[in-house]
Amino acid sequence: MNGEASGWRLILTAMALLACVAGVLAPGCVRGEVEGPPVMRPGRDACVACGMLIHEDRCAAAWLIERDGVREHEMFDDLGCLLDHERLAVDPPRVVGRWARDYERRGWVACERAVYVFSDPDRLLTPMGSGIVAFEREEDARGVIERFGGEVMGFDRLVTARREWMEARYGKPR
Repeated sequence: MNGEASGWRLILTAMALLACVAGVLAPGCVRGEVEGPPVMRPGRDACVACGMLIHEDRCAAAWLIERDGVREHEMFDDLGCLLDHERLAVDPPRVVGRWARDYERRGWVACERAVYVFSDPDRLLTPMGSGIVAFEREEDARGVIERFGGEVMGFDRLVTARREWMEARYGKPR
């Protein structure tokens, strides 16, 4: 009987230990709320708008969207892709946040806080030919204007300028 009791004690101890381990590890298995900019993987992430792999990280953009209660990041290889994709969406998702890569510093900056250079795409080369790059600091944007020309603007003006440029070049979407 003594051996049988110690066997049960060993089984109960092992079960208690497993319960503790499961309690510690289980929260890591639950997916938390997605927020903030994504982690970029150049050469592995593809643009959701055009399908190209993102190689030129300093021209990239991303947004965090929510569909049916599920949040996910989508990446763009060019700021023009982000702007056009959002403008032309038939069933637009709820946008939680937008980010652009700082052209000089290569970190994420919230699109609403960024300063943009909209330049001649033949002079300021970007992956999809938009001629649009973003900066966290206006003085960095002014330095690019000196080299490539163009105009410095905020996000709201950029959205309008890109739409006008696309319509002048390709006509209004149907």
